[in-house]
Amino acid sequence: MSNYLIGDLQGCNATLGQLLEDISFSPSTDCLYFLGDLINRGPDNVGVIKRMMSLEGSAKCILGNHDLHFLAVEKDLRPLKNGDTVQDILHHEDRSIMVQWLREQPLALQVQGLILVHAGVHPSWNRELTLQLAQEVQSALRAPDYVEFLMGMYGNDTQPWSPHLRGMERMRFTVNVLTRMRFCDGEGRLDFLAKSSIGSQSEGFFPWFDAPQRNPSQGPIAFGHWSSVGGLHRSDVICLDTGCVWGRTLSAFQLPTLNSPSNPQHQYPLDLHTPLPSDHVIEGKWISTASVDKSDMGYSD
Repeated sequence: MSNYLIGDLQGCNATLGQLLEDISFSPSTDCLYFLGDLINRGPDNVGVIKRMMSLEGSAKCILGNHDLHFLAVEKDLRPLKNGDTVQDILHHEDRSIMVQWLREQPLALQVQGLILVHAGVHPSWNRELTLQLAQEVQSALRAPDYVEFLMGMYGNDTQPWSPHLRGMERMRFTVNVLTRMRFCDGEGRLDFLAKSSIGSQSEGFFPWFDAPQRNPSQGPIAFGHWSSVGGLHRSDVICLDTGCVWGRTLSAFQLPTLNSPSNPQHQYPLDLHTPLPSDHVIEGKWISTASVDKSDMGYSD
């Protein structure tokens, strides 16, 4: 049995099919963990969701900012943006089924000692709080009145995190961290202006994983969202967004085989609150597709 982490799909269903062939994926023995932004900007969003649904327990997904954006668009709470391609879902006869499936997906997961999120984990949060906050948002999305949550979900809050936040303010901060964050300052404020490479951030801001006084009890974290740092692979973080939708590659990271007698040293880490040593990267194997020709995907810039 192998567990694979896979970065942002954004509707690139054909490329995903190629990647699954490359890794010889077996739904009866393997499990795929998708790190959010399943849909939007690519050519086959319906195909991606239908594939996820058909794989059932062999595919576990978390939501990203594009997935949440679609849910807001679907309820006419947000307009379509230039470059959005989710019209194939909006016009599909199974639209309501796919919307319901998206609403049931979490914002954070754990596997083999890693915490999985789309964008990042706030520097001050520990593992337990991260999962608790993600669960609060997931519960709101699953509730019958979830539209009220979607109505209050957006906002560029510039105040630092506070454990005293309640209600919509608390959930909005959680959404911003788990699905949108790239940079924050030493006090935990988020930078919503910089969206590109490291060095584009406002003065006094840092990539969230290099923020001062980052909580060491978070353990190793896998994320997507940030294609300009895709391939980052350290002892504490790994970024799986390698820019498939922008004509680069779609990547999977195969975690060490569980309970392998030939590789017992790869059973990491027993204490989920202890970061791996700084000279030790997160164990696993990268597998990437060839670079994608965007003209072959049915669209162009």
